[in-house]
Amino acid sequence: MSNKISEKIKEIDEILIQIENGEIPIEEIAEKYKEAILKAQNLESELDSLKNEIEILSKNFAQEE
Repeated sequence: MSNKISEKIKEIDEILIQIENGEIPIEEIAEKYKEAILKAQNLESELDSLKNEIEILSKNFAQEE
């Protein structure tokens, strides 16, 4: 897993931990939660793209053999 992906996962985890630990004022929880969800959706999209790339490379490699 690339550092970029790991960093994004860490950012999401940090937001959720802050919410769980009460470190974020109640007025900001909904906004922070939305931020975490958006980051997770973007990450999911990025991972889907990466998966597709790997599948294409695997097919190309299998055809070369």
